[in-house]
Amino acid sequence: MAALTSLTQLSSGNPVFENFYRQVDPGNTGRVGPTEAALFLKKSGLPDITLGKIWDLADPDGKGYLDKQGFYVALRLVACAQSGQEVSLSSLNLTVPPPKFKDTSSPSLSSTASTSSELHWAVRPEEKSKFDGIFESLAPVNGLLSGEKVKPVLINSKLPLDVLGKVWDLSDIDKDGHLDRDEFAVAMHLVYRALEKEPVPALLPSALIPPSKRKKSLGSVVGSVPGLPASPPPPKDSLRSTPSHGSMNSLNSTGSLSPKHTLKSGQHSMNWVVPVSDRGRYDDIFLKTDADLDGFVSGQEVKDIFMQSGLSQNILAHIWALADTRQIGKLTREQFALAMHLIQQKVSKGIDPPQALTADMIPPSERGTPVPSMSGYMTPVGSEMAALSEMRRDSSSSVGSGEFTGIKELDDISQEIAQLQREKYTLEQDIRETEEAIRHKNAEVQEMQNDLDRETASLQELEAQKQDAQDRLEEMDQQKHKLEDMLNEVRIKCQEESQMISTLQSQIHSQESDLQCQEEELSRAKADLGRLQQEENQLEQSLAAGKIQLETIIKSLKATQDEINQARSKLSQIQDSQQEVSKSIEQYNSTLNGTHGGSMTNLADMSEGFSDRENGGFPAMVSQES
Repeated sequence: MAALTSLTQLSSGNPVFENFYRQVDPGNTGRVGPTEAALFLKKSGLPDITLGKIWDLADPDGKGYLDKQGFYVALRLVACAQSGQEVSLSSLNLTVPPPKFKDTSSPSLSSTASTSSELHWAVRPEEKSKFDGIFESLAPVNGLLSGEKVKPVLINSKLPLDVLGKVWDLSDIDKDGHLDRDEFAVAMHLVYRALEKEPVPALLPSALIPPSKRKKSLGSVVGSVPGLPASPPPPKDSLRSTPSHGSMNSLNSTGSLSPKHTLKSGQHSMNWVVPVSDRGRYDDIFLKTDADLDGFVSGQEVKDIFMQSGLSQNILAHIWALADTRQIGKLTREQFALAMHLIQQKVSKGIDPPQALTADMIPPSERGTPVPSMSGYMTPVGSEMAALSEMRRDSSSSVGSGEFTGIKELDDISQEIAQLQREKYTLEQDIRETEEAIRHKNAEVQEMQNDLDRETASLQELEAQKQDAQDRLEEMDQQKHKLEDMLNEVRIKCQEESQMISTLQSQIHSQESDLQCQEEELSRAKADLGRLQQEENQLEQSLAAGKIQLETIIKSLKATQDEINQARSKLSQIQDSQQEVSKSIEQYNSTLNGTHGGSMTNLADMSEGFSDRENGGFPAMVSQES
C-alpha cells in the first residue's frame, strides 16, 4: 500500500499518465472497466500472461475494475515490463521511460475522447441552422418527420439507395421510424459527407450523436450508445459457472480481462438475426446495465429497459423466456442482444416474437454445441422479469383451472373462482398496460410541452431577431441613401474629371501635332544644315584654292610689277632714246635740208647709230615679256 501511495504521488502530475487515463475514462468517473482496460493494455504489445500479472497487482482487492490509482499502477508496471524490469510492486519506484502503446486511435481510446467530446457535436452551428430550415420546410408533425417526408430530400442527393438506407439507420437514433430536428441534422450531415466521397460509417460516431441524445438513460430500448471496436467472439468455455472473485490470473485469448467481459460477438462469421449495426449499441447497453460486472444481467437489472418499450408484460415475459436459452434466470451479452432485437422488432415493425427460436436466432456462441449443464447457475431467479416468465408458464395451470372435488356445487364455485381469477389477472394486465400507456402518453405530452416551450422560446428569439433585423434594415436604408448621395457626387466629379480628361487629351493631340510639325521642321533644318555644312566645306576648299591662286596671282603681280617697273625704266630709256632719235632726225632733217648731198659716210654712220639704239633698248624688254 505504501508503494501505491508513493506511485500516486509520483504520477499525479505526469501529463502522459493523465492523458492515458482520460482516454479510458473520458467521463472522469474514477473507474476503468475491465474491457476498456483490456483493449488499452493489449496495445502495449506485452504477452497476456504479463498483462494478467499486471492486472492482479493493479487490482489487489479483486474489485473487477481499476480506479485511477490502480490504472496508474498498471501503466507503471507496463513501463517496467517494456524496459525489461521485473513486474512487481518493488519496481514501481524505478525510473523508467513512459509506457508505449501501438495504437490509440479507436473511438473509445483516442485522445479526442475526452470530456470535451461530450460537449462537441460534429454538426457545426451554421450547418445546423441550414438543416433546421429544411426540417421546418418539410412540415414536421409534433417535431418529427416521417420517412415519407424525408425520402424526397434524401433521393434528391442522387446517392445510392443502400447508402441512403445506412444514413437513415444511423440517423434514426431512437429507432422510432421518425426523425426529430437533431436526427434530421445528423442525416443531412451524413448525406453531405457522402457527397464529398466520405464513406458512411458502420456505426454512428460519438461525435455525431446529438447532445440531447447523449443524456438519455442508457437503459432506453431506443437509445444509442457508441460501441466498442468489434472483436472476435469469446470462447465457449469462457462462460464459467461462477464469477471471478479476487485477483485475475491472466488475459484470455480474446483480450478480455474476465469471462464476464468477453468482447463483442457481433463480428461472428455465422449469420445472426441481430443486425450488425445494432449489436454494438446493445452490447454497450449491456455493459452499462451489468451493474455487478458478473457478465450477466438479471431481470431486475433489465426491468426498466424492457418496460420502457411500452410492450405488455406477457410479451416481455415471452421474449425473456426465448432469450434465456439456458433457463438460468439471467441473460448473457448475446442473449440480451437477442431480447433487445425481438423487442425492437415488435416496437418498430409490429413483428410478434416467435413461439420458439429459429436457427438464425440462436446466439452464435451457442450454436453447434450441446447446452452444457449449468448447475452452477441454477439459483433462484429472484427478479420481476423471471417472475413474469414463471407467471406466463403457470398461467395455464394454476390460474386456468380450478381443483376438481367431485361435488358439483364446489366444482362450479371453483370454476367461477378460476374464471374470476382469470378475469382479475386480465384486468390487472389491462390496468398495467393502461398505466404504462398513460405514462407513455404523459411522457409524450411532457415532450410535446417541452417542444412547445422550445418552440415558444425559438419564436421569441426569432421575433427578437426579426426586430433586430428590421432595425438593421432601417439602418442599412439610411446608409443606402447616404451612399446614393455620395454616389451622385462621385458621378458628378467623374463627369467633370471626364471633361477635363477630354480637354487634356485634345491639348495633348494638338501638342503632339505641333511637336510633329516641329520635328519635321527640325528634320528639314537638319537637312539644310547638312547642305550648308557641305557648301561651307566646299567654300572652305574653294577659299583655300583661291588663297593659293591669290598667292600665285600676287606673285605674278609682283613679277608683272617688276616687269612694269623694268618696262617703265626701259620706256624712259626709250623716251630718252626717242628724244635723241628725234634730235638725230632733226639733225638728219637739218642735214638733209642744209647740206643736200652731204657726205654719205656720215649718213651711214648715223643710220647705224640709230639702229643700235633702236635695237639696244627693246631686246631686253622683249626677252622679259617672253
